[in-house]
This record gives sequence, structure tokens and C-alpha cells, in this order.
Amino acid sequence: MRLRVSPGIYHAVCTLLLIFSGGLNCFAQNRRPVYTANYSSHHSYDMIEYKLFMDWYGIISGSSDSYFGVMQVTFRPDLVTPLNKMDIDNDTTYLRVDSVVASGRALQLNSVGSKLNITLDKNYNAGDTGVVELYYHVVEQSPNSQKGFYYYYGGEQLTASYTVPHTLAYTMSEPADAHDWMPCYDDPSDKAMCEISVRVPSGYTAASNGTLVDEIDNHDGSLTFDWKENYPIATYLMCVTAARFAVIERSYTKSDGSTIPIRYYVYPEDSSGALSNSDCSIDTVASMIKFYESLYGAFPFDKYCMTGIEPFGYGGMEHQTITTLLRKYEFRRDVVAHELAHQWWGDMVTLGTWNDIWLNESFATYSEAMQLEHLSQSSFENEMQNYENEYFNEYSQIQYAIYAPPPGYVFGLAEYYKGAWVLNMLRYIVGDSTFFAIFRTYRSDFQFGNAVTLDFENVVGEDTHSDMSWFFDEWIFQPGYPVYSYTYRREGSSLVFYLKQVQTSPRTFKMPVEFAAYFQGGKTIGSFVDSSITQTFTIPLPVQPDSVVFDPADKIMKRVVPWSDTTLPYSSLLLSSFPNPFTLETQLGYTMPAGTKVSFEIYDVVGRKVRNIDKGYQEAGTYTVNFNGSGLASGVYFCRMSTDLGNRTIKLLLEK
Repeated sequence: MRLRVSPGIYHAVCTLLLIFSGGLNCFAQNRRPVYTANYSSHHSYDMIEYKLFMDWYGIISGSSDSYFGVMQVTFRPDLVTPLNKMDIDNDTTYLRVDSVVASGRALQLNSVGSKLNITLDKNYNAGDTGVVELYYHVVEQSPNSQKGFYYYYGGEQLTASYTVPHTLAYTMSEPADAHDWMPCYDDPSDKAMCEISVRVPSGYTAASNGTLVDEIDNHDGSLTFDWKENYPIATYLMCVTAARFAVIERSYTKSDGSTIPIRYYVYPEDSSGALSNSDCSIDTVASMIKFYESLYGAFPFDKYCMTGIEPFGYGGMEHQTITTLLRKYEFRRDVVAHELAHQWWGDMVTLGTWNDIWLNESFATYSEAMQLEHLSQSSFENEMQNYENEYFNEYSQIQYAIYAPPPGYVFGLAEYYKGAWVLNMLRYIVGDSTFFAIFRTYRSDFQFGNAVTLDFENVVGEDTHSDMSWFFDEWIFQPGYPVYSYTYRREGSSLVFYLKQVQTSPRTFKMPVEFAAYFQGGKTIGSFVDSSITQTFTIPLPVQPDSVVFDPADKIMKRVVPWSDTTLPYSSLLLSSFPNPFTLETQLGYTMPAGTKVSFEIYDVVGRKVRNIDKGYQEAGTYTVNFNGSGLASGVYFCRMSTDLGNRTIKLLLEK
């Protein structure tokens, strides 16, 4: 749900990081367990199928302020002990169950909070299947208190400046409002089949999940639409939207060779946009499906549809096979791309608990960004930068981990934008080939079922043949991001980088890092593994760089702040020369960790001093001095640097 609107070198270093983390040889022994069982410890049965009928005729026509429904649930005991009672979720503020029937018998009911406890008609043992019918009605909801089920009348003045354009009714459940409009087991861990029938006035279309089984003319000024979903679905992804829609349709051939319809359900005046909007039309949606199929495999369902409505306070919602979009976003490429990606990540593979919401939202957000990357690399980079900036702004106000966000932040920016960055960093660490193989494995292991964060972590570990818990621990299970400070110094013919992590929580991140040294005519990239508060890295560089940039390709979600130390952490006296051998002149490079007197003496092979260079007193730092060999014969010489801190000697080779 959207609430708001040189690789080769790098991968080699990343491989070192995997080894550094201790994973390549010990992964089989240290692998975490796969969490694929029931995620709700109190649940004593498995929901097999929902069959729902709702009569919306009176609500939509204005002749009633409530609607009647019948929910038939098919279930199977989950436990070894016999099942003689079952709990059903229903919010009695809005939804009133009038009676429950099984095998023609009325069953005993007891409401406790938002749970309806039903005494079953018999004991159900392991392997048995039971069927219960619940007769209920949903009471009037004012526009300001609607929950789960929403309805508005065309011409209704909601505010002084806003008038509802068309009469409509719809459901919206994420995360747990499904039990406000239908009795159900309202938890994402228990997916079931479903069939939904809705009666509406003639001229209206009731669009829902799955395939349209029948459209019945009741010969009383009403129609009944019967939809059946052929794949397991979580209750928060079940929906109905009813209005006087224009329907725009295209046929699409999936990568597996099967054909499905793509449809826009829009208000009649928006139908031309569905055909020809410059940002996103129905043909654009088809191209997006094709792109996602190239990454994730065949589109998982029997259709893909979108409804464009207003008012709708949620931006977009990825109901299985039929996304609901706020009207102003119905042709906006980024929103459409985000919700479409959810058909794979959220609908086909559904989070096991709401602590794992990032598995839905980060995956869809990064898919949205990759769809941009497919069109324009610069647009992708700009989008990722926007994600980073938005997340940093939120983090300045509240700090929390991606996993198990606090109340009020289940749909916070960490789950969307930081999570997208986590996937982007994982992609660069493991490389494109392995990254997309991870998604294919994740799909094959969990398609049409549920997964939790540790399931995905294990898939990553399997496909990288390493223990990747270090990556998940620092990026998913802990809040925050690294804040780096860096500087550099030329030391002889080498360039030394000094890198510090200055964030307060968590104290350190272990990540592959890069420095780029730019000089006239080219650049040199240094790739390293950073895992400490302070580290020093060195690369050979015989020329003075014009500039040095940390993380030049922006591969890490981070902030960089100026280096604050007044002195650099020199460890010892350093002396070097370049070029060496030399034909006439060489440059001596030297570094002192503290202020001292310094001089240079040049000796031939028999120990005779042939030159002397006195630099006097110099402060700590790195310097250069030229040595000219004119007047000297070709051969081997020795340069001795004398200081109060000690001496250093190097060999020189003069070749005339």
C-alpha cells in the first residue's frame, strides 16, 4: 500500500566481505531456521475458503443505511485435539452477526471484544472439514467514522471545497479492517480461497478479486456480480469496489504463454486517459507487467485490474488482482508501478506477520525504482536520492528498525524507502545475477503462501552460499544508518584514506566501501571492507589527485560529514620516491607523525656522501622534495632521511 504520494571490482570486495563475515565455510552449520508454519500461536484452525454475499443495493441507491451479508466459511482443524469452538473476528461497532448456522442448526454465539466465539455443531478432528454460515449486517457509518466499508453519494458536499463526483461504495482493509465489513479470521498468515457476490443497482459495476463467474440480472433493477479468486488470498487483500464505471480492457499474453485481461475501471470522463495518458495508460501497464516478468517470472494471477475512485484516502492499495487507486493517481506511472509490483510481493508472497511489512512495501518501492531504471539511469538515481532524503527526514524525528515498526509507523518511511535502499545495497553486494536469482528462489519457495523476514534472509543465505545475518542485523533488525567522515593524505607513492563512522546508533556498520581518486587523465578506485569505527586504507597512486570522493557511485545509504580532527593519525616515518629508477630527477615523498628537523643524504654504493638536502624544521605532515642526479654516474644510490624521530633509508637507481 502506498500512503505517500565498476561492478566487477565492487563484487570482488563484496565476496571478501562474505568471507570476512565468516559465512562461506560455515553457512550450513549456522543457518537460521525457516519460519513457514502458522505465525499465529492462538489459531486453532485453518481457513480453507470464504464464500461471501453482500447486498449493497440499498446503500448505493440511498434507500437504506445498512447492508445485509452472508459469509460461508470452510475450515479445517489445525491441532491434534478435537476442535469444538472457533473464534471469528468481527468489529461489533459496525458489523453485527445475527445468527450462525451449521448443518441446518443454529449455533451458540458469544462475543468477547472483537471476537465472536462460536460453539460448533460437533467435535472436528484432524483431517475433518467444517462449514459454517454467518448471517450479519453492517450498520450505518458516518463519513467521518467509516472503517473497512466506505460509501459516498454523487453531489454530496463533504467539505466546503469538495463535492463527491460519483456515487460509489468500496472496501479497504489493510492492515486489519476486513472484519469491519465481513466476519473472517483477519490475519495475513491464514490465506484462503474466496468467492464474493455483490448485489448493486443496475448500471453499476461491482469489481472484485479474481475471475467474473457470472453477472446476473435480477429483473428488479439490480445486478449481482459473482467473482471467484482461484488463488489463496489474505483477508486484507479481499475487496469490492462499486460505481458507474467505464471499463477499458486489453488482452495480455504472459511470459508463460497464458492470456489474461488487463482492465481499468474508471469514471466515464476518465476513459480517454486510460487509453492515451502520456504518463501511464493501459498499454503502459502491459509494458510494466512484461518488465516485472523479466525480473520475477510470470505474472501470478488470472487478471490485473485497477479501479480509479474518489474519495479514497489511501493513495493506492494492492488488492489481489485488482488494485484500488485514488483517482488522481490512476494514470501516474510511479504509483501504478508500485501497486503492480505488489501482485508478486505482498499478494503472491504475503507477509507472515505485520512485523514483516517491509517484505511488501520495500519490495514494491524498489521495484518501482527499478522500473524507472529500465527507462532512465539518471531517473533511477534521482529517485533513490529522494528516498534517502525522505527517510533521513523521518529518522530525524523518530528512530526505529525496519522490522517490527512501532505503532503508528507500520507504514512509515523506513518500510518503504530505507527498505528499498536495503535491497539496492544487497543487489550491489551480491551482483545482479545472484540478486535476481534470490527473488526467483523466494518466489518458488513461498508463492501463494506466507513468508517472514527470516525466511527471506535464509533465501539470501542459500543463494549466496553464506551467512548473511550480519547484513540483516545491521540494516533490518537495528535502526539507523552509517554516518561517515573521511579524509586522505598522499604518503610517498601511495594515497592513504582515513575513514570514521560517527553515528551513535548502531555504533558500526560492516560494509564494502569505495574511494575514487580523480586526477588529470583518469581515476583510480579503491575498494575495501569497512567494519570498524576508524579504519585506514591505502592504494598505490604515483600522482597527486585533484579530488577524492567516498562512495562515488552512491552504493550505500549514508550521510557524509566533514572530517573534524585537526591532525591525521600518522603511524610512522614514511619515505618513498617516484619515479624510481629515474634518468635525471626523482621526487622524494616523506611523512612525519610530528614536527621535527629533517635532512636527506645521498650515498653511493661505497658509502660516500654525494648530496645533502637540509629542510630544517617541519611540522607533522606529508611533503615532497626533488633530487636531481646531474653530475652523478649511472648506478645504485641510497637516500637516508634523518630526523629527531628516527631515520629512514631507501634505494635509488639512476639510469642515464
